[in-house]
Amino acid sequence: MKPLHLPLFLVAILAVITFSKPIDYAAAQEIGLTPLEATEVSTGYSADALKLRSVVGDKHDRIGRISDFIFGKDGNIYVVVAVDDSTGLFGHLVAVPFRQFKLDDSHDYAVLPGASRAALAKLPVYVGH
Repeated sequence: MKPLHLPLFLVAILAVITFSKPIDYAAAQEIGLTPLEATEVSTGYSADALKLRSVVGDKHDRIGRISDFIFGKDGNIYVVVAVDDSTGLFGHLVAVPFRQFKLDDSHDYAVLPGASRAALAKLPVYVGH
């Protein structure tokens, strides 16, 4: 028995471990849409199509106009609404959760149920970044 074989064997194993390509476990994961999600995406709205759309209340009274969208780090989407002032000009900006809006393909406006110009005027002003 030669005592030199065992250390050479260990050196060989260490060399293989050290110089082998690391396995990227994250790359093995696939990202895809389920059929339901793909349908939702294809029938959804683009941000460009909704931008500048009028915002109205339940009784179709004009509140303002969609100015922008904010995609929160929490996964929520917020609509920045430019609220009309009493003269019909844009007063101030407020951020409203997107899920509160009702959208309809047959109209060129977004309905914000339960909202009014006065109610949105009481919300904190959105100042952006």
